[in-house]
Amino acid sequence: MVARGVKTWLLATCVLLALLAGCGGGDSTTSASKEKTVDWSEYPPGPTRQFIVPGGDNAVQTFGREATPAQRKQVSKVVQAWLRARAARNWARECRYLHAETIKYAESSASYMAQHKVSGCAKSLTVMAAKGQKVSRTYNMAGSVVSLRLGEGHGYAQYHGNDGRDWIVPITPEHGVWKITSFDPLDRMK
Repeated sequence: MVARGVKTWLLATCVLLALLAGCGGGDSTTSASKEKTVDWSEYPPGPTRQFIVPGGDNAVQTFGREATPAQRKQVSKVVQAWLRARAARNWARECRYLHAETIKYAESSASYMAQHKVSGCAKSLTVMAAKGQKVSRTYNMAGSVVSLRLGEGHGYAQYHGNDGRDWIVPITPEHGVWKITSFDPLDRMK
């Protein structure tokens, strides 16, 4: 009886595998040849195109205008230094790259998390790192900022990560210097 049950199970498995292998119809074209051609004319030109996801959320990629190469280079230095400070957990140094409003928010958030008043940027980041959401603080930038979209008094730096993902860092000028307005780089989901 047991052998008959095993034979039946094997036969059913073989039939199922044969059906799965035969799925897809008789069409010999590949899925790549069936894909719709992307109309790039609806997207802005320049380096931001590396981050475009056809049919996806491209709000950052189409925001404002593309910065000049000199502006990208300047922002790259800020983003790289900020990421290095984060990775080293050097909160005082990280604070140098954060916008004043972001620092105020850090103090408010840290005070809430600690359930007592926390003053100062470095102390706030220390509390947030200990009590907040666990995030990766590794240096994940592969190269420099590839695209910098500017408009309405702020911008978005886009870069390729050494982890194979794309990242966005919101920035705003403060007293003529670019500052970061986020505690973490934003993952650009594809």
